Amino acid sequence: MRVTDAKIGAFLRRGGLLSLFFLTSLLCLPSKPVHADQGKDLFDHGKYEEAVAWWKQASLSRNDHEAEFRLGDYYESGVVEPENLPEAAKWYELAAKGGHVAAQFALGSFYEAGAGLSPSPESAAYWYGECARRNHANCQFNLGRLASSGPPEKQDLVAAYKWYYLAAKNGFLEFDAEELTKLGARLSSAQKKEAVKQAVAFKPVE
Repeated sequence: MRVTDAKIGAFLRRGGLLSLFFLTSLLCLPSKPVHADQGKDLFDHGKYEEAVAWWKQASLSRNDHEAEFRLGDYYESGVVEPENLPEAAKWYELAAKGGHVAAQFALGSFYEAGAGLSPSPESAAYWYGECARRNHANCQFNLGRLASSGPPEKQDLVAAYKWYYLAAKNGFLEFDAEELTKLGARLSSAQKKEAVKQAVAFKPVE
């Protein structure tokens, strides 16, 4: 993670988790709209203003969620112009509401970190849950982490074990088996059995 609270969400993706996200979910992501490629081509050729204008028009005219995700990434990265996290959050949210998995992960990270919007563990859990239910391992890991942290009265260790179990099963590359073992030690045998039962019965949302 990036160390500062304001940028923790960006690091979750750029410092490792985003690359792992794409590695673990490449085959599961819905096909990119062909339309978004033109904006990317413009961007790759250094025509940044034209690319941004094209993506915005694609969002406006076609509800192109891939274009919205690219806009979020553009404003978050700060590569071409100064980082603008509130603007990034706006575009990520549009894409996330349209079912864009990477945008759901990004928006969850923003809510967790309070990057560009007010921090909200509940909203972070909601958006991590959206992509976790689509069987993406790093979202499952983050959801498990949230469920097992915070005040004891807000923890759900059965759910946490379920999501950690699924993240490990789905090959989350940074998963430490000791974490699952430590979490399992906090559960009764009945709770652990129930968590595994839920994990085995889990059916991803298409």
